[in-house]
Amino acid sequence: MRARNPLYVMAKPPPEVQAAIAALPRNDPGRGPELLHVTLISLYDLHYAPPEWLPATIAALDGFAAAPFPLAFDRIENRKAVTLRTREPLAEARAFQKALVNHLLAAKAPIMDGTTPEPHITINYRGDRLGAQKIPPIGWTVGEIILTESIVGKTTHVEHGRWRLRGDAG
Repeated sequence: MRARNPLYVMAKPPPEVQAAIAALPRNDPGRGPELLHVTLISLYDLHYAPPEWLPATIAALDGFAAAPFPLAFDRIENRKAVTLRTREPLAEARAFQKALVNHLLAAKAPIMDGTTPEPHITINYRGDRLGAQKIPPIGWTVGEIILTESIVGKTTHVEHGRWRLRGDAG
């Protein structure tokens, strides 16, 4: 089964960071900067999911609390696509991902295995066969998470909710 409407929890950079990423020469100018994101958790494909899964996921996220966390990328790498990455451990982002997965599991929300990718931003889905290169760090403090459905092949994100991260969480 090919993914058609995958659902993700993602973080999107603020406008000034979107602009800095969009200005990178290896960024795909055909994709709008509003589509730039970091996938924190890949949940499931809404096309194939039972209709009660989305409301269950939203209800579970309504009960999640976590503190904002920093993200920064200092490399452009070409794997299957051109991505912004870092060799830093991103410990706070990985701890956030783990806490979110644990919360969703405890809330018995629908979730699939292998759900926490290494944080990165894809800037060109076609790849460019150029090598890795260091760049000045581009980052921000993630202050909210967004439940987003990606419409495969349509370059479209459908937002299903936003949740602010609070410094008093913990």
